[in-house]
Amino acid sequence: MRHGPFVSLEELDAYVGGPKIQCLECGRWFRALATHLPRTHGMTHQDYREKWGIPQRYPLAGTATRETLSMQLRQQIDAGRFTYDHLPNATAAAREAGRNRKTPVDQARQSAMMAEQRPGDYHRLPPGAKRADGRDADRRREYQIAYRAEKHGDPEPMRRYREKYLDS
Repeated sequence: MRHGPFVSLEELDAYVGGPKIQCLECGRWFRALATHLPRTHGMTHQDYREKWGIPQRYPLAGTATRETLSMQLRQQIDAGRFTYDHLPNATAAAREAGRNRKTPVDQARQSAMMAEQRPGDYHRLPPGAKRADGRDADRRREYQIAYRAEKHGDPEPMRRYREKYLDS
């Protein structure tokens, strides 16, 4: 039985990955928590998710129930009983809805992603690499930095660049 919210994706995947799902409030197992939470604990799904740190994209149902519902939905689509008339209203509602605080799991996921790859660095060549035209990438990077500084009124980096590469 858990004592606090989920903090890692592995824990969360293990929680929702079985054929049944455990209620973290009472410890009992269910196919889905849809009716159990409001009836037994007087909680909404949103309250439960906030308390236990479960992001919206994670289901509150076991895999067996999700597969059954998915199959039923596919049959309804194939039979023509399911239409997409609701999508414009759903899209508008989603656009108007505010964003909630990030759960600890989402925060950890984003931190790991940002640590792995900082924005803007995906195109940057590693130190000592050569560009496609064979020129030194480090020298080009130094020149860009010096050029931008000179453009903003600081001639010192360009002077150092010229001293390093052109005066020798």
